[in-house]
Amino acid sequence: MSHSFKTRSVKTVKVGAMKIKLHTVNIEVVDPEASKRFYVDALGMTEDLKRSHPPGFFYLESGACHLTLAKRDDAGGEKPSRSVELGFLVDDLASLKTRFSERNVTGFKLQSMGWGEVIEGHDPDGHRVIVYSLAQNG
Repeated sequence: MSHSFKTRSVKTVKVGAMKIKLHTVNIEVVDPEASKRFYVDALGMTEDLKRSHPPGFFYLESGACHLTLAKRDDAGGEKPSRSVELGFLVDDLASLKTRFSERNVTGFKLQSMGWGEVIEGHDPDGHRVIVYSLAQNG
């Protein structure tokens, strides 16, 4: 099920005569296929088949920001970087919790923040993933 909701679009920043915007986040993973299944099945991202190069590289899309999953050259069980947090905005957190349950996605916890609610956990490689819903302004 796909929902449409209004958010701020990714803005292009003008730096001198050049235009620039964040477009792609690249993360290294031990098992690209397992990571792809998580991001596609659990979070609804779509794979760009023209840009993916299985089995070691997948190009996923989610709106204006894209995510690449690349097999680490030294994938010998080393812990992933904890310096990156991937945040996904959702308009219906209850539906996402149901989706996680249906797909046996575990280890995510719900937190209520002053600005909305967050489900926080980790992907198969331990990268921090949050999915949040903003509070409606009355």
